[in-house]
Amino acid sequence: MKYTALVIDDSSIQRLATSILIKNHPDLKLIGSHESPYEGIKAIYDHKVDMVFLDVLMDKVNAFELLDSIEINTAIIMNSTWANFAKKAFDYGIDDFLMKPMRKTRFERAVSKIINEIELKRIKPVKTYTVLKRFSSLES
Repeated sequence: MKYTALVIDDSSIQRLATSILIKNHPDLKLIGSHESPYEGIKAIYDHKVDMVFLDVLMDKVNAFELLDSIEINTAIIMNSTWANFAKKAFDYGIDDFLMKPMRKTRFERAVSKIINEIELKRIKPVKTYTVLKRFSSLES
């Protein structure tokens, strides 16, 4: 199964680099790569997106302002050249934080973590239903 990914970054070089990492990952499908955070958010709402690679500092808005103004149920991987944003990013509840330039091994570790979390969410309701069904049959 391919998991969908989207890039939002105002740097054309970084968008390209992240897009290449996504395209070369066997479990990912690139849905889009956007310079404009607003176009990126529209794409998230228009498509089912499993994970977003989000730049912290962009021209008109930063990632924190953007996250304050929207509600999405998508894994967020923030990226920046500035490590001092990592704590604030995790306080916001993001799923991972990658330093620019992204190392392939660190990128792959972040993606694996997200995929595992997605799969756990998919499996959990089925297990809960199965357990409840077994208990209800014991009462009969």
